[in-house]
Amino acid sequence: MKIKLTLEYDGTGFFGWQKQDNFRSVQGTVEQAIEKVFGERQQVELFGAGRTDTGVHATGQVAHFSIVDEAPAKQWTRDIAKLPLAINFYLLDAGVVVLGAEVVPDDFHARFSATMRHYRYVIFNRHTKSVIHEKRAWHVAKPLDVAAMNDAAQSLLGTHNLNAFRSAHCNAQNPVRTISGIKVYKTGDFIVMDISARSFLHNQVRITIGTLKQIGEGKFPVHYIIELLEKQDRRAAGITAPPYGLYLTAVEYQSLDTDYAKMIKVKPKKDTVNVDCNL
Repeated sequence: MKIKLTLEYDGTGFFGWQKQDNFRSVQGTVEQAIEKVFGERQQVELFGAGRTDTGVHATGQVAHFSIVDEAPAKQWTRDIAKLPLAINFYLLDAGVVVLGAEVVPDDFHARFSATMRHYRYVIFNRHTKSVIHEKRAWHVAKPLDVAAMNDAAQSLLGTHNLNAFRSAHCNAQNPVRTISGIKVYKTGDFIVMDISARSFLHNQVRITIGTLKQIGEGKFPVHYIIELLEKQDRRAAGITAPPYGLYLTAVEYQSLDTDYAKMIKVKPKKDTVNVDCNL
């Protein structure tokens, strides 16, 4: 049986999503909790839709795992709505919570079956910092021109070579990505950037918002994004924004019938263009 989970977590206390020796990860923490629910003899491997970096948060991360033991599989198929509560019992004060669970087809894959990922970056734009939002948003004291930032961002819509917007450590073979939606807006003391794509390059969102922030300060002109797309040079782009303002907010999949026997089968693709890098 394969189970899909929707997760929320505060990335502050984790060294990213991916499990690492001697470091606390979201993946490892949730796997341990699942194994306690299903029995520690049931080894669980959790696959996430996005491999978020250290300090990055999530309000809508998606992951899946498989259970091969027939007895607990049948039990939790009947009580799948109660599974989040059972897992969360072992995640008290862990900084991560399971929001929902559902049984999915055998060929579902949280990472490779995703058709769209949505990220949000939050800037706290006030002269004085906030102790409450210190690890939840990037504090920028200088007023920013939000209209200029949003105008510049629109140049990223569509399919582009995004070499200028990826980390030097990005291991994706293809730098071409398609941005389906991007918007920068202000709400109170917060400046928010929402961005959507099927997949992203390493640090793409953080470099994008870092560049837009410098446009908002007047350091770069609005048309500078177009120049960066032409130059394809990371050194010409803006700074990499800190991780704690970044949130994975949602992951979309092909619509599936609620009757699992009638579900549309989505086979994972091996094309690295559609693989989400660390953010």
